[in-house]
Amino acid sequence: MTTHQSQSNSALYQWLSGSVQKMQISEGAPVVKWLQDLRLTTESECMSILQGKSVAKESLSIDSKVLYTKKLKDGIDTIRNRAQVANNELSKMLRKLEKSRWKHMKSSGLWLTHHLRNLLHEINSQIPDPPMKVYTEEESVLSQCAHLVQITENLTEEMMTGSDKKYLLDSLTKLGQSVSSLVDMVLSVQVQVLLETLDSRVSSTHCLTSTVGHLINLGLEGEYMCYIIAREGGIHKLFDLCREEILEVVRAQSLRAIATLCCVSKSIIELEESNGVECLSDILGADRYTEMVRSEAAGVVAQITSPNLDHYQHISGFIEHMEDLVRSLTGLCLNASSHEVFLLGAAAIANITFMDPLSSDYLLQYHTVMVLVESCTLHKADSLFAKDQIVTVLANMAQSTSCFTDIVDNEGLSLLVNFLNIRPNAKLTEAELAACERVHQKSAIALTRLAKDPPNAQSIVSKGGMQRLVQLCKDSGARNGSDVVLVASLAALRKLVSVCGEGPLSTPDIRQLVHPKIMDSYLMCSKHNESFV
Repeated sequence: MTTHQSQSNSALYQWLSGSVQKMQISEGAPVVKWLQDLRLTTESECMSILQGKSVAKESLSIDSKVLYTKKLKDGIDTIRNRAQVANNELSKMLRKLEKSRWKHMKSSGLWLTHHLRNLLHEINSQIPDPPMKVYTEEESVLSQCAHLVQITENLTEEMMTGSDKKYLLDSLTKLGQSVSSLVDMVLSVQVQVLLETLDSRVSSTHCLTSTVGHLINLGLEGEYMCYIIAREGGIHKLFDLCREEILEVVRAQSLRAIATLCCVSKSIIELEESNGVECLSDILGADRYTEMVRSEAAGVVAQITSPNLDHYQHISGFIEHMEDLVRSLTGLCLNASSHEVFLLGAAAIANITFMDPLSSDYLLQYHTVMVLVESCTLHKADSLFAKDQIVTVLANMAQSTSCFTDIVDNEGLSLLVNFLNIRPNAKLTEAELAACERVHQKSAIALTRLAKDPPNAQSIVSKGGMQRLVQLCKDSGARNGSDVVLVASLAALRKLVSVCGEGPLSTPDIRQLVHPKIMDSYLMCSKHNESFV
């Protein structure tokens, strides 16, 4: 189509042409030329107006808020680093005092007050108008610093009696407590300001992802920061974000932040008060959420139910939503598109089996064993970490005889024997070797429990399970030198012999492992390859 035809078909040309016709003006060449020029002139003016809109200013505002949150995060890191330097100097001074190194006390006192003044300067630059409690604590620290300098100024060895030493020790202890209290207050103030940006009504998506990313990084710095963030309402804020209609990437990142922070009891308490289990159950069971979001929710479930946590406990609302969680997590494992997604789902299921015996009924109802066993043939569970989660589920389910049939019918026995046959090698990382040991140990435990049923015991023997158990006992390298694998293997071997009887199974190796007391067998195998030369 030519340029003239394109212009003739434009809405602006048609409207102007109609107006000309109504005015009974000729459409001769001059008029057509005028209309064409007018169209180009109008478009140019439109472009000028669009270019004049304040798009850059809005972009600058968004970027400035992101920079503001980064400044807050950097400020928190700086204050923590300054506080750590001061604490290290305080620890050195206490050690010198303990060793009665009086000559060094004056210089140490000066260095300590120097670092504390740097800390106070940094705090004042970060919070120009501090709350009254922060200001009061700052004054207390300054006063104690001056007092410390006064004490150590004219300190001599002759002056240092037992009471003087105790007085200085009390002064340093009190100063340390004041500094810790001040830093805690300051970090709380900074975290509160950072959490204020977690509001989708006033913050852009870019700003939200930036802030949540900062919270994740702070949580990874240690339990203390996780505690402060939870104490200041961070878990509540993150669950509020998860419940809003926001971009999936923000919801997924918020769930990851929750999983990171839930390594302390305070965070889990806040999760309970936020009805977090219900929220996680809703996300896992909703098809409208992407696999990425649901896998992050599974990660939170795995974290809060981990038996490795010091504060391991039953979580409010968990029993009520256990069935929905098992159903959704089984579906997540079944349809997982990657190893990582499967691992998160399987880890959550494995941890749930520790929480309550009722979970086994739901695992049977939703055919979880079948899904997990099949995942090994579909290469979703190729890693030792995934196998660790699967064998944990099987071992915990094997505690109940009602689960035996489901495990056996879904080739669970064959899988457990195959897991026993995994061999550690030099190519594995330290974490993978540890996972390999756990897989061996839990496989042996599961087989011990399943061997209570004579047909199961005979099946284990026919699949080569007994020979491998003997090897794990006799060969330290086969079990990577693990004593826990040795104990589990000895127990499994003795159970098989007790159920099946010795008869044709009896060999010198088996008799050597079964006839003595288990402690004697353990000592013999654990020291078999040791040399005392």
